[in-house]
Amino acid sequence: MSEVDQNMFRRWLGAAIVAGAAIGIVAAVKLLMQEDEEEDEKQDESEVRFISLNDEPEISDEADKAVEEYTAEVLEIAELYPYLDVKFVAEQFARNDAFNEQYPEDSLITITHKAKFEDEETRNAFVKIGEDNGYTSETLNDTEVTISRKMFTEDGAILSDIYNVANQVACLKGTYEGYNIEL
Repeated sequence: MSEVDQNMFRRWLGAAIVAGAAIGIVAAVKLLMQEDEEEDEKQDESEVRFISLNDEPEISDEADKAVEEYTAEVLEIAELYPYLDVKFVAEQFARNDAFNEQYPEDSLITITHKAKFEDEETRNAFVKIGEDNGYTSETLNDTEVTISRKMFTEDGAILSDIYNVANQVACLKGTYEGYNIEL
């Protein structure tokens, strides 16, 4: 091989090595990105989430004015449950003392919530979320369902359960139709 051919061969070999390294780097990056996506999906599947707050509801000026008439504690609770009307939060909050009196601390109760959705698909999504969070469900028809769970009472536990479920129903654009508590 002549010296010119050797130089050309070296250049070609150097370019091939650089191209091979670049291809290897791109492949490794793609593989890592794919593994990250798969890991994120696994975490998403195993992560306990009761609600997803991707699009928070807008608050109108009238709602802002109405909010001013509630206690700071009710407003603080309402901030935690952005899909619930402040009036609903206040009404339930007013029942806390009655809950504590009727169901003393460490009473085992079954709380059942009823909800209605626009379609079967949304109802099924709600059922899955409920079951993933320890509730059992009973389908009433294509759009209505009840979910229930047993729990030991403590101050605020019943309220929290009502708020969590009602907020999830509202997040899915359903109608929270109420709850029933049994000892």
